[in-house]
Amino acid sequence: MNVTTILIIVSVFAAITIIALVLMQNSKSDMGSAFGGGGSQSMFGSRGSANFLTKSTSAMVTVLFLSCLTLAYIYAKRNADADVIAPIVIEQVGEVPSIEVEADDAAATDAVPTLPEAVDSAVSEDVVESAAEQTPDATE
Repeated sequence: MNVTTILIIVSVFAAITIIALVLMQNSKSDMGSAFGGGGSQSMFGSRGSANFLTKSTSAMVTVLFLSCLTLAYIYAKRNADADVIAPIVIEQVGEVPSIEVEADDAAATDAVPTLPEAVDSAVSEDVVESAAEQTPDATE
């Protein structure tokens, strides 16, 4: 086991312990009694557990904080050594490739696209008249 593995295990243990310690602490308001929290129904007495749980929580928070800072330092140092990026080489080509267009293709791309005659003849006057009847007239 290396140091990072041990620190990760310590961090996870500290986090789980903090969660358990916070859940065991008595609430300072009366809201906790509505959810089943009894005032003097603990194994340390009514006030004796508060000092023990508070000090234990503070100690575990300190352990978690220091282990996380140490892990961050170790990983930052490890990544600083690996941050050497190979230089990018850009090759410059003296000539820009061009696409040659034939005369027939050039005339076809400059022309305005039109509908085929079959589509023009398919649109009958009845369709145009019904569309005109459905649009509201501006004079009304």
